[in-house]
Amino acid sequence: MPIDYLRKIQLGEFNACGYRVCPSKSAESVIEGFYVFSKDTGHDTDLIFNDGFPVLVFLQDIDDAVSVTADSGTSKITAAWASAGPVKNVRVKYDSGTAQIFIIRFHPGAFYRLFGLSAQHFRNNPVSPFENIARDNNFNIAEFYQSKSINEKVEFIQRYIRNHFTKVDTPEILHKILNYIHRQKGRSTVQHVVNDAGINYKRLERSFTQHVGLLPKEYIQLQRFIHAYVDLVGSEDVNLMKVAVSNGYYDSNHFLKDFKSYTGKTPLQYLRSQV
Repeated sequence: MPIDYLRKIQLGEFNACGYRVCPSKSAESVIEGFYVFSKDTGHDTDLIFNDGFPVLVFLQDIDDAVSVTADSGTSKITAAWASAGPVKNVRVKYDSGTAQIFIIRFHPGAFYRLFGLSAQHFRNNPVSPFENIARDNNFNIAEFYQSKSINEKVEFIQRYIRNHFTKVDTPEILHKILNYIHRQKGRSTVQHVVNDAGINYKRLERSFTQHVGLLPKEYIQLQRFIHAYVDLVGSEDVNLMKVAVSNGYYDSNHFLKDFKSYTGKTPLQYLRSQV
């Protein structure tokens, strides 16, 4: 999803222009939350990031579109996109129509179960048109867009889940591990995770690959980066070493390497481009 919307989610910064809708009891094992954000009319391009929670991002109208630019080139997506896995240096540019974005943030594993996908589905294409997935899973995008209010859209999604989702098959030990990583905000190592969970690395890796689509190290790295990004962007006095070390990096060079990998810019270049 757009990284600055994810930043607001991480901080819990909600208002009339950006807010969260809680899923119903029947959908809460599948969906972490529904989010609505009003797009800044003076800002037509967003950097995309994923923190391990797969998302569906719906544009305001079915004919609205974005151009997705990655290292592999530029493509066009209409109506909605799906995103998961490590998203590196990917940007979306909106057409002139979209003023509001509706985001569904899924728990790791549940998205793949709901739509019958391998957890490796997004490995080589982390931002993809949703229409391809919808077509294979009897999700009627045109009917979804007939829902005009946010409440109607939320109910459409929850009804789809009630009709198509069987059960959560994510192992309980994986829930425990993910919760541990989230509490640590990525300030941990794979060895710390193994020790806390009391399992061997091979079992840990197999569980992540099957249900999350990432290696444990990759998932930790995503959590570490997004929390460092939040600290950096919210800081009045930019101190890269302080941001890096306080978020679990060995030093500022490791943070610089991650930052450039995910954004295509150094931290200072990125901050200047946001002004």
